Amino acid sequence: MTDNERRVIEKRIGYEFKDKSLVEAAFTHASYVNEHRGVANERLEFLGDCVLDFLVGVELFRNAPDAGEGELTARRASVVSREPLARLVREYGFLELLRVGAGVDRSEFDIKTVSDLYEAVLGAVYLDGGLDAARKFLDKTFFGKVTPERNYRSELQELAAEKKLEIKYDTEENADGGGFTTTVSVGGAVYRGTGRSKRLSQIAAARNALDAIDGH
Repeated sequence: MTDNERRVIEKRIGYEFKDKSLVEAAFTHASYVNEHRGVANERLEFLGDCVLDFLVGVELFRNAPDAGEGELTARRASVVSREPLARLVREYGFLELLRVGAGVDRSEFDIKTVSDLYEAVLGAVYLDGGLDAARKFLDKTFFGKVTPERNYRSELQELAAEKKLEIKYDTEENADGGGFTTTVSVGGAVYRGTGRSKRLSQIAAARNALDAIDGH
């Protein structure tokens, strides 16, 4: 990686690394390492995942003093997930800076691979500058941009329990390979939802069920 490439990345991140090898590793995909020397970002992704869980947990703990353990856990799970992280990677243009092997098309990466890049960057920032630097990176790129999602599945489960209705989910991959469709049965009434992943299709189905039930 050239000095100019590193400067471009650091400007995009908003952080200047003391250890330049960390920024190189964060933006190196395993496919690149298979063809060249270097270190892939997989270990940094693991570390970044841990740091993200911790700092988001601290933020939620401070800002939601009345929330119990279960609610805090659900809120953290809704923001520390692949969809919002992948959106941030694309929003900040990180993906186009990732070093990949010859013939590898970044646009074909699945959502996990894309979201992993954000966590790898966070892991590199943490190793280089500690928790304070990691927190500042999240202040700049994460907090205020990602908010807890409404937990439609949990709400539907509670509503079904309150009304003593049986609830059942059935998720199938679409025939054209373009995502998934979930059918949820609530007391015999059937509602459907689609999404790019199983989780998103289940959330959509639960949301549609709640909208229909509330409408009645």
